[in-house]
Amino acid sequence: MTPEGSSQLDLGEVRAGAAYELDRGDERHRIAELKQPRRIHLGDTLALVFENRDTIRSTLEEALRTERIDDPERVARELAAFNAVVPDSGELAALLFLEVADPADLAAAAARLQGVESTVFIEVEGKRVRGVPEVVSPPGETAPAHLLRFALEPDQRVAVLAGSAIATGTDHPHLTVTIQLDEEQRRAVAADL
Repeated sequence: MTPEGSSQLDLGEVRAGAAYELDRGDERHRIAELKQPRRIHLGDTLALVFENRDTIRSTLEEALRTERIDDPERVARELAAFNAVVPDSGELAALLFLEVADPADLAAAAARLQGVESTVFIEVEGKRVRGVPEVVSPPGETAPAHLLRFALEPDQRVAVLAGSAIATGTDHPHLTVTIQLDEEQRRAVAADL
């Protein structure tokens, strides 16, 4: 969240064209480090990647680069689409991905885990909050991912900010798992509240 209180990205924060190319190497390294503790593996075939303003801005800048968009009006349109994904204040957002080694296995994994996006939860102090799924197609991804929004209760947010443990998992009939976030993961997720 910005100091002004808005979680939305501002056009002035987004680099395109030559402005992005100058900083791209350092930025990609910084974002890779930022995303590493935000990737939580739920079994062998699912990953939950918590997103925030920085990771979403970086994805937008990479999309603008890939599509060679630097016209301010087109950048503004892309920004509006990406702002729809930025989590609101007090909310966590994560992309749920199917991960399979062989792309030929993707359809079978998707069929086996159909509806899994509705079974993902975050647990704080024994209380679970289900993710509310939205279908998105991330740039560069051939398979759709599901954006999950987690609206934690005020007491859960306070608990997380005070250092309480966070678990996440799924109770899908073909994949029931609960993962306790390690301290680095917990701090990364807590920083987004």
